[in-house]
Amino acid sequence: MILSEEDAIYAADKFINYYSQFNRIDDYLRFVKKDRIFSRQGSLFGAETEMFDSFDMHPNDMNICVHIVDTEPKSSSRFNQWLYSETLNLTASNAVEEAIPGRTHKWIIEETTTKKVLGVVRFGSPTINSKPRNDYFGKVLPLDVINNQFVMGFNIVPVQPFGYNYLGRKLLALLACSNELKNQFDKKYGTDLKYFETTSLYGTTKGMSMYDGLKPYLRHIGDTESNFLPLFHDDEFRDFFWWFNERNGGERLVSADKSSKKLKIQQKMIAIIRKSLNDQHKLNEFNSIIEKAKNLTEKKRYYLSKFGHNVDQVIEWWKKKASLRYEKLVSENRIRTKLEIWEPGSDLEIIR
Repeated sequence: MILSEEDAIYAADKFINYYSQFNRIDDYLRFVKKDRIFSRQGSLFGAETEMFDSFDMHPNDMNICVHIVDTEPKSSSRFNQWLYSETLNLTASNAVEEAIPGRTHKWIIEETTTKKVLGVVRFGSPTINSKPRNDYFGKVLPLDVINNQFVMGFNIVPVQPFGYNYLGRKLLALLACSNELKNQFDKKYGTDLKYFETTSLYGTTKGMSMYDGLKPYLRHIGDTESNFLPLFHDDEFRDFFWWFNERNGGERLVSADKSSKKLKIQQKMIAIIRKSLNDQHKLNEFNSIIEKAKNLTEKKRYYLSKFGHNVDQVIEWWKKKASLRYEKLVSENRIRTKLEIWEPGSDLEIIR
């Protein structure tokens, strides 16, 4: 497919104008999150009443329970897809993608005395090619081994300020390292899980991650590679998708049955623009902004855990750490007591 010069310049300017707005990855995350919050402001309220807010409660007095999310559309369970999705949307800094292919298993974590939600977690199929995993095992593992023995933690999100006051993300990550997950996932998918893996929240923005404090349960074994640009989001992507399809005789740029379609479609758009542009100055400007956009994404710290940990054991380990944190904040009068949720006009700490 070759675009006319006029269309090629228009398409190049779409990329240039979009990515020129961002100097760091958190600029991009904030932009996308705020846009989604604004567009969904009529439907984002309600789940906050379920969130933990008893900030005079000591960690030692908490009773932790893991609930599997009931994803059935007409579920009568309290721990349903709506509560999971809305808690995640209200709390997470990233723009949440709902339609994710592959295996999926979701948790809502509850403190049972207060009957309040502490956080949500989503697990799924691991990435097929992972440099730190390859380096750790000394080879690229066979695909059947990866799919049968590994599970990835994608969204590990405590409600806030429970996460801040009580090391909530550590609790959720520790639960993910326990046999609770292995037993549930093996039963659901017929796997024989041996390893849990996840990546740091911050990437190279920070040299350390709170996951670094979870030895011996979770260990840093290397950093991921990063050589792709953040994707156009929502209407920005959809409008451009149909614009390209129209100029391609109504045909999709990438077959609908391909995996990672959005990434592959955007890569195809970039290739077509480069091939079509005759204006060398515009081509240089376009290439420059694409390289800048690639630099927005960062290497992330990769963590691995070997299953075999009892859920009560990891909760007790967390309570010791959380107690020190909580008592220190109380003594310094730094306990946060206001729920921190994304809503129109909010400007929260971005990466969490």
